Amino acid sequence: TYAIENAVINGTGSGQPTGILVATIPTGQDLGTVDLSYAALAQAEGVLPVEYETGAKWCMNKKTFGKVLGMTDLQGQPIARVNYGVAGKPERTLLGRDVVVSPYVADDKAFIFDFADYVLNTIYDMGISKKQDWDTEDLLTKAVMSVDGKVVDKGSLVTFDIEPTV
Repeated sequence: TYAIENAVINGTGSGQPTGILVATIPTGQDLGTVDLSYAALAQAEGVLPVEYETGAKWCMNKKTFGKVLGMTDLQGQPIARVNYGVAGKPERTLLGRDVVVSPYVADDKAFIFDFADYVLNTIYDMGISKKQDWDTEDLLTKAVMSVDGKVVDKGSLVTFDIEPTV
């Protein structure tokens, strides 16, 4: 499961799904390396085409979101929020858009994407075999699954790297 989650974001397409960050980014939607600022985040929102706004989400790791969490707009209002929903788990937003926190996104990397624009194909069958290593008394489990996937609509993808702080 962890390998699938990582491949959806970073996969090379060779022996694994092709990841979101490997897709060709539409012209003008890769902002390169930016200073972490309200203006840079607003710029990322600004280059997201309006027809992709509805389902698009921010995606970054927890450390990067932590850097954004304390930022405010020009009126001093926080631009990122963490609320605890009905289920008691964190619900994160940035500039009003949901945030997906993933450990598979590199530090100081962020992107906006509508995950409905990614297709993951499986055979819905995971081969699992279990055996016991009698020398160590360990129970061993091996799981094998056929999985492929790729971005089918790149229009919602906006990426940028954050200039590392010294």
